[in-house]
Amino acid sequence: MRLVGSDRGLKEVQVNEGRIAQRQKDGTFHVDGSTGKQLVKTGDFAVAGTNFQQAQGYVCKCGCRFVSLYRNSCSKCDCTELTPEED
Repeated sequence: MRLVGSDRGLKEVQVNEGRIAQRQKDGTFHVDGSTGKQLVKTGDFAVAGTNFQQAQGYVCKCGCRFVSLYRNSCSKCDCTELTPEED
């Protein structure tokens, strides 16, 4: 599992006196699955490669046609008229 830390100055990670994981050249920490889950739970780390490529958004109907991830309002023009995005 590859993780990204919240602090750019972080060079290594050690969990529960276990193996020390050095930060790799790509800026991620390579750890096993159980250690990764523990680190993600702390809130200081995120799984590398998380994206919204397959997410279904909401299209703004007020003219800007922006596709938002949130259905409450458009983050570009603050319009509240949004409809679910179609495939």
